Amino acid sequence: MFRTNYISMPLTVLAALVLTLAAAPSRAADTLRVSLDEVLEHARVNSPRVLAARSGAEAAEGMELASLAGFLPRLKLSEQFIRGNDPVFAFGARLRQSRFTQADFALGPLNEPSALNNWATRVVVEQPIFNGGKSFYGRKTASSYADAARSGSEAVTDQTLFGVKQAYYSVILARESMKVIDAAFKAAESHVHQARQLVATGLATRADELKASVRLAEIEQQRIRNGNMVILAVENLKLASGWRKEVFLLPSENLVDRELDLSLDSLTAFATVNQPQLAAANSAARAAEYEARAAWGEVIPHLNGFAQYEWDATGPFGNDGNNWMVGISLDWYPFNGFRNIGKIKSKRAAREQAAWEAALAGHHLEVQVKEAYLDADAAGRMVPVARSSVEQARESLRIVENQYAGELATITDLLDTELAATNSELSLVRSLYEYNVALARLSLVTGGHPEVN
Repeated sequence: MFRTNYISMPLTVLAALVLTLAAAPSRAADTLRVSLDEVLEHARVNSPRVLAARSGAEAAEGMELASLAGFLPRLKLSEQFIRGNDPVFAFGARLRQSRFTQADFALGPLNEPSALNNWATRVVVEQPIFNGGKSFYGRKTASSYADAARSGSEAVTDQTLFGVKQAYYSVILARESMKVIDAAFKAAESHVHQARQLVATGLATRADELKASVRLAEIEQQRIRNGNMVILAVENLKLASGWRKEVFLLPSENLVDRELDLSLDSLTAFATVNQPQLAAANSAARAAEYEARAAWGEVIPHLNGFAQYEWDATGPFGNDGNNWMVGISLDWYPFNGFRNIGKIKSKRAAREQAAWEAALAGHHLEVQVKEAYLDADAAGRMVPVARSSVEQARESLRIVENQYAGELATITDLLDTELAATNSELSLVRSLYEYNVALARLSLVTGGHPEVN
């Protein structure tokens, strides 16, 4: 069971973030507020990883289209030139050119003809009739591999979008952490001022002021480090989403704490049907099965038909004479050096391998869903604990601040309490970040369950 709530965030941009941007004058990029959906859509269109996977799927679809060649006729147009004085060639060329005369029966020219030219223009149609199932199962193999490639492309897209979500949440984490640190800096400044006033009135020692100043310096260092974290988080977001423009992306959304009431069984059932990596493995297993069946076509006779029309002449594309012929051919290789048997054995083993890999992918998916579910459940249950800790730490800090002002607490008590309050605020932001990332991962492994997205 996961809870419902939204973390309360101010709508204005952090003063500390503005200072961080101002501290980098070499970067002339504009700030652009973007929603998560906008960044995800940009990644779908521009991410090199997504585009590469999409091209791979298109290549597989091209092979699927090419597999139709096993069923459809092939049309060939050709123009052939031959010159020679081979007696058989010369005799046949004159016949094909319709130039054969009674004089061509003379033994001298018949045995020792003069060289002549023959231009042959041909239109040939070849039609596969039967090839032992190679075309049928070849088509099914290509279609299954195309399905696997499309599912693989979808899986790459989902993984890329998960990376974008994680990067987007990381920017929010850095931004909200900066807000907490900025508030802690203001509190530390107040404590330094308060210590100075007490020192001036003789109610505190110089050591109190120095301890407060040291704490202020620590927070200032933390602000500097976190400022760099904001910049790097934005750059990683741009990298993940394929953003090439010189722009500083600033999320327009906040980390959410929403309820999700789904059972592990329902998530696993959904993933089994919709997870693209599993779909790719199953499609690859089907393709291997069809390849194993197609291999038997190597030992079965093949029957093919053809038709040809030919024009022959002494010049190119001429029509001194023409002829046609049709026919069929039966080819069979009962033995070809164990090539056929070896291929059958190889494809059979590949089929078994692909089947086991698909089964392993299914089991692995079940483990992934369970792990992601447990992570999301644990992360969700930690958020209210962190929120309660923040409330307690704030109240404790308020009490100790009053006690210090009334000389009932030491500066050490005050600084320790402020540190605990700051850490509890940072812990809440971190808990919300981890919960949002856990939900994104759960969505990834389930194949985009609509109630998880």
